[in-house]
Amino acid sequence: EELNLQVNSLSDTVEVLEIKDESGKKYLKDTIVVYKVKPSVTVSSWEDDDNDKKDKKYRYYPRSRFDFITEIGLNNWLEDGKFPIGSEPYALNPLGSWYWNLGPTWRTQVAGPFFLDMGLSSSWNVYRFDDHRTRINTENGVVFERDTLASGPRKSKFANWFIQAKFIPMFAIGSNHRSGWRLWNNIDKGFRIGAGVYGGYRIWSRTKYKDNGGKVKNTANYLLNNVKYGVRGQIGFRGVDFFIEYDLSRVFQENQGAPNLNRLQFGVTF
Repeated sequence: EELNLQVNSLSDTVEVLEIKDESGKKYLKDTIVVYKVKPSVTVSSWEDDDNDKKDKKYRYYPRSRFDFITEIGLNNWLEDGKFPIGSEPYALNPLGSWYWNLGPTWRTQVAGPFFLDMGLSSSWNVYRFDDHRTRINTENGVVFERDTLASGPRKSKFANWFIQAKFIPMFAIGSNHRSGWRLWNNIDKGFRIGAGVYGGYRIWSRTKYKDNGGKVKNTANYLLNNVKYGVRGQIGFRGVDFFIEYDLSRVFQENQGAPNLNRLQFGVTF
């Protein structure tokens, strides 16, 4: 203050004044040396505050990280590339057929803006039929039939549970970090896009029917394909991704009288 000088912050360096007098009482110009140091050197309390802000803005993110994801969405199925017509007993209620997927995911940077999104998860497909009288009969192959004797039918559902894995190459666009491309972190700005494959193995399946007589639940394999596989696309921003999946494998086993159905599911990842 007595010298009428101030220490200024210059981009990534700080100007420091050093007085060459042990007593600190002589303020001649030739006793002062001006030099520059990196911000990591502590010279005063105001610099510490400034460094804290920079650390938050340019925080370093590791090349790889684990997360636990939750996916929620809707599912349906396609027959020969088209949605089944409403008159078919296996036509689904599009807003009542839900998809859930939970599990850990591992994301690792490959090079520059490219990284891999891999995971092992547990997924549930719940299909709600439009016609509450729809029943699945597998005594002589797969047959979708209507129960004309049901009294006041209120619900007809079909559920599958799979353990599945995914392998999705991703491309990140935009970054606000000096350390490189770390765009899968929730704090980061920018967005990412990618497409890949997934596969799963069936663990459990069940039907549930409800009418005035009560609930009827049956657990069986229903001649389903035990293995499923397909393609997946996803696009994300910060901590949220949107995805769409399409099974290349059929829902039911071939040569069992079932319609040619393929799963389709889409939703959001947290």
